[in-house]
Amino acid sequence: MARIPNFIHNTDIGQNFLIDRSIVDFMIDRAEITPEDRILEIGPGEGILTEGLLSTDCYGVCTVELDTRLKHTIEMLAIKDSRLHPLWGDAVQFDYENGLPWMPAKVIANLPYHITTPLMWAFLEKLAPHGLEYMLLMVQLESAQRITSAEGHHERSPLGITVEAMGTSAIIRNVPPSAFRPQPRVNSCIIEIKMVKNKALACDKTWRGLLARSFAQRRKTLINNWISGYPGINREKALEILERNELKTTARAEELSLDKWRRLSQETEFSLNPKAQKETGI
Repeated sequence: MARIPNFIHNTDIGQNFLIDRSIVDFMIDRAEITPEDRILEIGPGEGILTEGLLSTDCYGVCTVELDTRLKHTIEMLAIKDSRLHPLWGDAVQFDYENGLPWMPAKVIANLPYHITTPLMWAFLEKLAPHGLEYMLLMVQLESAQRITSAEGHHERSPLGITVEAMGTSAIIRNVPPSAFRPQPRVNSCIIEIKMVKNKALACDKTWRGLLARSFAQRRKTLINNWISGYPGINREKALEILERNELKTTARAEELSLDKWRRLSQETEFSLNPKAQKETGI
């Protein structure tokens, strides 16, 4: 795909286009694309990764792009290859359950870095229950570290814990700024996520609410976050929960293992009634 002449990149929406074809080749090889694979790509830009995906024998590729200045470029690819389905809109707000021609098995993309976290939640909530099994994503290194951090690490996050509960995640390659135009001011990497279980977990409001409230203020202990986050939990009740789950009174959210989160999610005190869900936005 040729460079678009005089194109002014909008870095406010993460337009750092991938230009290194060796990175594209690596991603295509790593994804092990089959003729049955329906693939979703976010932010195709000038189409370098899109072309790579279409060079395989995949079933089809669906792209979602916000910047309609790229419409001619991407739709020319669709004219050449009917397996490409270009769609336009905000990837975070996109209606994935109704707006796609089919549900993807794989998401392969260079994600806009400033919306990585909400995009990932959208994938887990809207696509995973309908067959999404694999993601190979170019993201900011710091975002990948939050997703892959194990218990006890200061980068541990609700998104990372949920991904761990649904499958596996790993940083598989660092990518230099020179692989993009314009060059970002941050380090990048490719993260691989395989989802093999608990496909509807991200839709579980009790699970999401528990993680959100427990991580609300990282410097606070679980006790203090629960007291401020759950109207029905006072200090005495919080201590009882900690004792039942063999947790210290000084425990913080980043310290807990996945097994502890699973056990806590079964505590009735964390189950939100519909009114509380609506009021808290969970």
